[in-house]
Amino acid sequence: MDYMDYFLNQLPKNLATMAALRDELAVRQGALFAAQDAVADRAKAAEELAAARATAAELVAGAQDARAALIADQTALMADRAAFDAAKADSDADLAARVDLLSRQEASCNATELRQAATAASLDARAADLASATQALEARVKAFQEKVAGLSA
Repeated sequence: MDYMDYFLNQLPKNLATMAALRDELAVRQGALFAAQDAVADRAKAAEELAAARATAAELVAGAQDARAALIADQTALMADRAAFDAAKADSDADLAARVDLLSRQEASCNATELRQAATAASLDARAADLASATQALEARVKAFQEKVAGLSA
């Protein structure tokens, strides 16, 4: 083997080839590491997806429970409102009946007051007539007594 020829001609070519192989190996190892990282990322993404699906399922279940509770509350409120409306209608009818009764009682009281006022006026007039008739009678009795006293004397 001719070392001189090897060191001058072949060694630089071998070094260049080795450097190219080293670079290619580095690229391939980088690709292998990237592929391993991608596999690990996919596994992690699958775990996160499973966790997200579980969380979403819990949220959907919670939302369905909340919706069912809201529907129950709404049904109860509608029933309460119907009962309130019925009670209000009954109350309004009672109020109208009471107002009507009060109006009739008030009209009756007004009529009674008018009759009493008319009766009082009539009684006052009759009392005045009685007073004047009593005075006339007393005057006649006095005149009669004077006449009787004048006849007896």
